[in-house]
Amino acid sequence: AVTPAKGTTAVAGTRQFVATGTYSDGSTAVLTSTVTWTSGTVGVATINSSGLATGVGAGTSVITATLGAVNGTANLTVS
Repeated sequence: AVTPAKGTTAVAGTRQFVATGTYSDGSTAVLTSTVTWTSGTVGVATINSSGLATGVGAGTSVITATLGAVNGTANLTVS
């Protein structure tokens, strides 16, 4: 899971995302620095390997955290 599920920031502002994995035994682990982060619309936001997104232009981008075949998403709105 990626939190916050619906983040907001301003142009040139930042928003931290966190990736949490839930395992079959019910345990959880923070995977923020382990996953691969991508922004669906780099003209709206970029995101670094630590999950820190930066607003580039107004709009909404889907932020994705991927680990192997598993991924989680969140929306980032930049205004």
